[in-house]
Amino acid sequence: MNLPQLPLGVRVMDEDHFVLEQMFARTAEIDDSGLPAHLDAILAEIAAHFLREEAEMERVGVPILHCHRGQHAALLAEGEKLRQAFPGANARGQRRLIVFNLAQLVANHVASVDQISSAFFDKKVDYSKAECVEA
Repeated sequence: MNLPQLPLGVRVMDEDHFVLEQMFARTAEIDDSGLPAHLDAILAEIAAHFLREEAEMERVGVPILHCHRGQHAALLAEGEKLRQAFPGANARGQRRLIVFNLAQLVANHVASVDQISSAFFDKKVDYSKAECVEA
């Protein structure tokens, strides 16, 4: 298995995060006319990843899954805003929206919410004290 930049030790997370990192890395190689389709492919992969991740979290019994789902919904909403802004940007701006904006949102999610949730997979966290604060 290829590992992402921040391995979490949860197979579905690590494998999917590696795929997303590779998609972001290929952005520079995409022809200008292919950028909208590339963005769509990345957003579709993020949505599919979230479904796989949530299913695995549910299977394992991660008690903060409802919080995690909320973070997924927020990230997808930001992705939709980015998609709407995309046509108004030139090719250089579109690449920046993908590589800096969207990739950073995903990286922040992995480094925070995913890292916290991954601890529940190895029972490193006391489930009885798990809670989240809804924004």
